[in-house]
Amino acid sequence: MADINTEVLIIGGGVAGSAAACALSKKGYEVLLLEKSEKPQDTARGDHLQPAVCEILGNWDVLDRFFKSGAKKRAGSLWFDEDANFLMDANVSNLNIPEPYFMFMNHEDISGVFVSAAEENQNFSFMCPIVSCAHIETNDEESVFEIKSKDGAIKTVATKMIMIADGVASNMGRYFKFERTSFRYERALAVLFSDEYKADDFNNLRTYLTDRGIVTMIPRAKGGCKIGLTINRDEIKSWKKMSPEEYQDFIGQLVPTYKNLKMYSAGIYPPSMIIAENWSKENIVLIGDACHGLHPGRSQGMNTTIKCVDHLLGLLPPKESFEKKSVAKSLEQYQKEMKSNINELLEANHSMGLSMDSFDRKSKVDEIEKFKLLEQNKEAGHNYRMKSAGYGVF
Repeated sequence: MADINTEVLIIGGGVAGSAAACALSKKGYEVLLLEKSEKPQDTARGDHLQPAVCEILGNWDVLDRFFKSGAKKRAGSLWFDEDANFLMDANVSNLNIPEPYFMFMNHEDISGVFVSAAEENQNFSFMCPIVSCAHIETNDEESVFEIKSKDGAIKTVATKMIMIADGVASNMGRYFKFERTSFRYERALAVLFSDEYKADDFNNLRTYLTDRGIVTMIPRAKGGCKIGLTINRDEIKSWKKMSPEEYQDFIGQLVPTYKNLKMYSAGIYPPSMIIAENWSKENIVLIGDACHGLHPGRSQGMNTTIKCVDHLLGLLPPKESFEKKSVAKSLEQYQKEMKSNINELLEANHSMGLSMDSFDRKSKVDEIEKFKLLEQNKEAGHNYRMKSAGYGVF
């Protein structure tokens, strides 16, 4: 007899795991969420959610909680050449969609909002920090794990369904022999912070096309901005040694309008694409980066994950018939549907990553013409804005 019986065990308390815990517990399922680390998540990582995802969060009755917790609205993005000549306004506020804005919040705060919403449900439990989670057995009725807490306490947990959300490394995914393919991109994503940056009234991203790629100024929810650009992998060592003044000079040479903006390093991320061959196996399902680690250049990871969780939510058996066998059938159906639905997005993300690797002066000229045409062509511009809002992709 297990110490704890639950319907869903979620391994990993990042954005993917906490979002799933929130959605499932609100629907009445018994959920146990496990997380090893008490440390805040990396503040330099993705911080915006698409309008389509805001619509989902509204359906989950958690959207208002984000705004009460400090999230802000963004109209969209503005595109310029390196000399700050205007190219396109990709504003989504005039689209005929339920939530015509992007929502943004510092990455380290997002999971906490999901967890606090889940904690309103008596059927939700959260164990953090844990030292280990070991699979003991899976029989016809359930899967059993042994959980060791930081204080040394050991408990056994029996569950009908297992959600693996332990990130790109996914030790648990490897344990259960999920095969994954990976692709390593050539250029790394470098992130800088500026506390002095002032956003416009609509909190727009401002993206500049330069000879060595895009430079994006991303307003942060607590003020200032995040600056994103790519650097070659052989530049990483020297980049880490640069002073704030050297970062400022580097960005100022690419986009002169920011030559006087003070900034400092936030992190470097050598990106890889990791895609699981299978997303589910019996009563186990992979979600988030454990399933599909995307190139971070467009911040599609969180958005894709929440869409996947929402789709899965509609396929799971109702609570009264929530058994291991019925769960396995639902997960098989989820894999069939979502792998097909998401394929276009994965291919587009990979193509974008490759283009960022090879971006040069010719790429810049081509992109400048593309965005000029998008600004001038009403239908093409509308389609671009809808896709950026998260609609029409899958």
